[in-house]
Amino acid sequence: MKVNHKKLFVRLFIFLLAGHGFIAQASGQSLSGQSLSEQSSRSSNTRLDTQVDSYIKQQVQKYKIPGLSVVVVKKGRVVKLRGYGVASVEFDVPAVANTVYQLFSVSKIFAGVAVMKLVEDGKLSLDTPVTDIVPNLPREWRAIEIQDLLTHTSGLPELSSNPRFACLPEDKKRRVTADEEIAFLSELPLKFQPGSKWSYHLSGYQLLGFIVQRLTKKSYAAFLDDQVFKPLGMSATKFGGTEAEVIKRRSPTSYSRETGQLAGWVYPFSARDYPAAGLNSSAADLAKFFIALDSDKVLTRENLEEMWAPVELNNGTEKPYGLGWTVDEHKGRKVVGHEGGGAIWVAHFPDEQLSVVVLCNLNGARADEIQYGIADFYLGL
Repeated sequence: MKVNHKKLFVRLFIFLLAGHGFIAQASGQSLSGQSLSEQSSRSSNTRLDTQVDSYIKQQVQKYKIPGLSVVVVKKGRVVKLRGYGVASVEFDVPAVANTVYQLFSVSKIFAGVAVMKLVEDGKLSLDTPVTDIVPNLPREWRAIEIQDLLTHTSGLPELSSNPRFACLPEDKKRRVTADEEIAFLSELPLKFQPGSKWSYHLSGYQLLGFIVQRLTKKSYAAFLDDQVFKPLGMSATKFGGTEAEVIKRRSPTSYSRETGQLAGWVYPFSARDYPAAGLNSSAADLAKFFIALDSDKVLTRENLEEMWAPVELNNGTEKPYGLGWTVDEHKGRKVVGHEGGGAIWVAHFPDEQLSVVVLCNLNGARADEIQYGIADFYLGL
């Protein structure tokens, strides 16, 4: 009988392919070389990413936010990094991962880091009285400790409550030096005994900036740049107000809808405001920060936990604020972070190693609500 060798070869080839396909399926491998679990995980991540995108776009539309950038870091990996809308309405510049935003009061979390860096270096302790570092302060300030400045329990008044300062022209107010500011504050009585009450204020952080400068012989901004921003490659993270500093990829304007119409919203921060509210950063840079934070490359685990512990007042009651960080719970999970300018929110879930950052360019954008909504997706809630 005559054998058709060509047909026999084809049949043998098909049989071998089928056999290998069977082996691949039996061992959990697809023909693409990926395991079935890997394919399933990728498909699940794609669905999650699509759901989060849909949610964010709904919130952008709901609150009429011109531009927004988001980063989500989970267990040392960036799982979401994207911009939505426009960073500049005037010039139709898209909001992206590297868009730079003013952080406003979120700047305070870095004041906490700066102080804990000095604690680790043995240059001060949290219970060091401010009068041990800064000379010629009022006697009643001897009860104010470093931790009181960070936790808003110092009793210090605000600079604006001094009539002599309030009467100054606006341009002169912005040029007030640290020494002049301390002199203005020293003329006023403390609002309460240090440690007895909690009252959110800026003056304590401005004094902290001066203390960091005295201890390190460099500006507050330079200290954080050397100790945190440069080592982590956070090249877009810089101090400065919109009127004084030109920072790459930062829109010169934030926005407000207080009158019903979209309008420009400008905060001219000076150097004395930096510890409390003067930092600028991007979603991409903050991703680097939180990845380093979780791997204990910023501070030791012990000092992180101390920074994130709620402050205890003299009477034993606790307030939901740590050393520059808010301390709260979300659906039974500890969450630390801060709000900024009604437009920015950063949140970190220490136990879950989850960080969510929402940066908006609209005052009143409800970044807190958006952030918790995003967090729920990654917490599986």
